[in-house]
Amino acid sequence: MVVLQYFQTSFFLILFLLSAEVIFGEQRNSLTDIQFPNKVEDINGRVVDVAKLVEVKTVTVVTLKATWCPICQEQLIRLKNNLQVIDTEHITFLVLSPGPKSELVKIKKSISFPYPFIEDRNLRIAKSLGLDISDKEITPSIFILNKHRKIRWMQKGRSSLYYGDQELLNEIGIVNWI
Repeated sequence: MVVLQYFQTSFFLILFLLSAEVIFGEQRNSLTDIQFPNKVEDINGRVVDVAKLVEVKTVTVVTLKATWCPICQEQLIRLKNNLQVIDTEHITFLVLSPGPKSELVKIKKSISFPYPFIEDRNLRIAKSLGLDISDKEITPSIFILNKHRKIRWMQKGRSSLYYGDQELLNEIGIVNWI
């Protein structure tokens, strides 16, 4: 009887774990099925052909939670100050933010981050990626797109104690950058 109970318990535990793997596996892979838009317009009105860009470069997207977020702006300053160790011939950046555009223009000018800033009006892109926090905020994150404009790697979250810089740079092949 004890042996039968052991096997029943083991069977249900294995069944549960397999079910959990299917459920959680789908959740883990859900972002890999979502494509970043083919083309986006930057704050200067220029069209960025993301589909062509991912063919020739590693495209890294940095989100700003909102234009008022100083930690998000610090992330861009940290990246800008370390561009000399990044192979910018093969790696490029896009900055995605809810805007408004006028505030993004000010941030781009004050920080001098030399890559396109994209105003995500109505959080269309953030919502498609599941990164919307509210109607006006995006989850602070960094992600890399693959050749099909799908997320290859993502680092969610940011704080004054943790920016995810090392993980990003490890992902793009740079170690011991600080």
